[in-house]
Amino acid sequence: GRSYCVRTQRMLNQCLESLVQKVQSGVVINFEKSGPDPAPVGEDGLVDSSRPINSFASQPWHSCHKLIYVRPNPKTGVPVGHWPIPESFWPDQNSPTLPPRTAHPVVRFSCVDCEPMVIDKLPFDKYELEPSPLTQYILERKSPHTCWQVFVSSSGKYSELGYPFGYLKASTTLTCVNLFVMPYNYPVLLPLL
Repeated sequence: GRSYCVRTQRMLNQCLESLVQKVQSGVVINFEKSGPDPAPVGEDGLVDSSRPINSFASQPWHSCHKLIYVRPNPKTGVPVGHWPIPESFWPDQNSPTLPPRTAHPVVRFSCVDCEPMVIDKLPFDKYELEPSPLTQYILERKSPHTCWQVFVSSSGKYSELGYPFGYLKASTTLTCVNLFVMPYNYPVLLPLL
């Protein structure tokens, strides 16, 4: 953070203006890697199998506490979202209260390259990630046509990791990384639709 020492009315206005410019509309998420690191990518953007994968050494991009920008609708000024980020528990009708949860969701990502999926007439949500070691790592891979699925642990009834609810994908221009939020377990739902 930072502090301001305000001595005059003019200074107060300048400080408020400075603060307003720094305010971003968004939600903070903890991104955590799940599973092994991806295969290294060579200069040409293709998988380089000659370089070793070191999955055990912790890297800055393995865990990031970052903002996703939630842009308001230009006409109404209200953000629009179609799908929630899943809760980290399976609902139990017999439980009188909801279990405690963290203020910021923990979203796990798998480094397995997948095909991005969208279908006509089914909405999805797209949020830009704040720049971080994770976004830098994804952009350096230069793979705008593949994505990494995202999960919330314990969100499924029978699966510890849960089912995917979206994916991380570099923009086609490789300028930013977006989180696509889809219906829960979308790889099964979309082909059925």
